[in-house]
Parts: sequence; structure tokens; C-alpha cells
Amino acid sequence: MMSARTTHTILRATPEVAYDYLTRPARWREWHHSSLGTEAHAAQRMQRGDRFTENIRTVGIRKELHWHVLDAQPAKRWEAAATMSDGSSAHLTYEFTATSEGTCFRRTLAYTVKPLPLRLLNWSVGWLKVRLESRQALRLLQQHFDRQT
Repeated sequence: MMSARTTHTILRATPEVAYDYLTRPARWREWHHSSLGTEAHAAQRMQRGDRFTENIRTVGIRKELHWHVLDAQPAKRWEAAATMSDGSSAHLTYEFTATSEGTCFRRTLAYTVKPLPLRLLNWSVGWLKVRLESRQALRLLQQHFDRQT
């Protein structure tokens, strides 16, 4: 069963600036505490077809995600899919829309957890943890762009 969470916020930056920052996965750890880091080449803006590895910790469990960028439309949309060694997967979509205040940033994370014990953990508390982590991440992201202005 797939779980999905869509969040959005206003960032004080143009869609071009927000896109440039957010599509460099090595920077994710600056605003999303689940991200523990990526390979060095992920400091570059990831284009369609690029691949990178990210280490995360969520609900107290460490995972290695192998990402593949599916779509990259500068200042509009970025999409990637990840696989994990236990058969779990994730799908991430970023959408950018210009507003009078800057950019409306929409983030959708969909994921499937394969091992039964992890599915039970996700069903009981994992989905709530992902929801809280997403909220906190967007607050940190807003603060990042507020400091840039």
C-alpha cells in the first residue's frame, strides 16, 4: 500500500532560485532532518536521467535510497523515484509556481514500505512521523529563503 503526503508553502524567492536550490539533493539535509546526506555529485542540480544515493533516517530507521530523476523542468517541476534494498520505494515531486510573494512550492512524497514489520510501523506511527517531518522541513525551508532576502 502506498502512502502519500502533499505539502506546500510560500518561499520568498523566484521559482528559478527555489528550483536551483531544491534540486541539489546534497542541500536537502540543510532543511530536512531525515536526510543524512548524499554522494558529492548530488551538490549539482540534478537533471532528468541523473542518479544519486541518499542516506536517510526516519522513525529511527536508517535507509539508503537510490534515486533516479524522472523529470526536470527548470522553475516548474522536478520528479524523482527511489528504490531501497528491502523493496521499498519512494516517489518525490516538486512543483514551483510564481506568486506575488515569491514561489508556491508544492512537495509530494509517495512511498511504499515492503517489509511487514515496517509496514506495521508505518501504519501505526510512521505516517504521522512523516507528516510532522514534512511540516518541520517546510518551516526550515521558509527560514532559509527568509534569510536570503
